[in-house]
Amino acid sequence: MKRLAVVGLACLLTACQSSPTDLLPDKPEKVADFPATTAEDLSDCVHRAAQSMRSPYVFHLNARADKLEFVITATGEPNTTMQPKLLKLELHVMTKGESTTVELKKSARGDHELNRDIWSLVERCAQWMPEHPAENTAP
Repeated sequence: MKRLAVVGLACLLTACQSSPTDLLPDKPEKVADFPATTAEDLSDCVHRAAQSMRSPYVFHLNARADKLEFVITATGEPNTTMQPKLLKLELHVMTKGESTTVELKKSARGDHELNRDIWSLVERCAQWMPEHPAENTAP
């Protein structure tokens, strides 16, 4: 019973440590529109390029059912077994008419180098995609 109380208290304290400032902001840090590319192709290119980076982060790609919006997230490894993985950034890739809009959101504890690297991948993939629309491999 004491062990259960200690574990419960530890979980409660861990949950209390995260504050609203750790959540991703509503307003994106960067926003850009890229012409003549689809959100699916661009997000796939960025996701695969991010996975090939030497990085301590785990990248996930999620798609909306209609395939008009894709979200790439980067989570950091937890500091302890009690602490969950912390979200470091979100990259939203959305089809809007003839262009694709990309929004970068980072956490309050985000990694500035990671943000710069991911945005660089977005720009490279966006430049590369119109030249190679039929191929689906990262630059």
